[in-house]
Amino acid sequence: MKNLTGLPQASTLETCSDDFLEVLGTLVHKLSQPLTSLQGTVEVALMGELDVAECRRILEISLQETQRMAKALSALRAVLEMEGAGSQTQPLSWTRTIENMLEEAASIDEDYCPRLVSAVQGEVWVKASPRLLQLATARLIGGAVRVARDRRAVRIILSVAAETASLTVCEDHVSSGSGGASGLETRSPSGKPVLEDIDRWVVSRAIECQGGRLNVSQTSESRFYQLNVPLATP
Repeated sequence: MKNLTGLPQASTLETCSDDFLEVLGTLVHKLSQPLTSLQGTVEVALMGELDVAECRRILEISLQETQRMAKALSALRAVLEMEGAGSQTQPLSWTRTIENMLEEAASIDEDYCPRLVSAVQGEVWVKASPRLLQLATARLIGGAVRVARDRRAVRIILSVAAETASLTVCEDHVSSGSGGASGLETRSPSGKPVLEDIDRWVVSRAIECQGGRLNVSQTSESRFYQLNVPLATP
């Protein structure tokens, strides 16, 4: 399977700080693009003589650009929180963290909410920073939930190997069956992926700062997003 992360790997606090400055520059650029587009659409609207269809089109464009801006701002806030969270680790129940997130998503839309498949008896405990683990897990689970609600097949698997716990979200390009997140009719990898570029960077940085790693790979039928975190010692 091919590694698709394309992300710089951090091994020291100094490297993380350099990347922090780099991503701030990237986010500022991403913020400037929708702002420029919004300014252009407003200027066109102020010129007058627009029919209803054209006004609707401008409003739709403005909404899309505003959503892009909100996403960049959300990522910027996450990066700022990450930088101030520190990487002090402690034993945490990753199973409980994931289940709570999925229960919250199911309370909104149970029919198309993915379910956790655990390959481990009992809870999986990891050694991690509470804030950073929450941040990385929430973005990955949130992406899986969005894919499921988009009527695409997605699986969430929690497993343990050697001294590492792994949370894998598998986005299937081909699936048969119908009804519910466990069997969605789909034959297309189209639509937004589980993790878009900014989210992928945030998740990768959050998990690396506490000794873990994000792996992204794919086969002809599926794409895999896997968080690897050190197990907590008994």
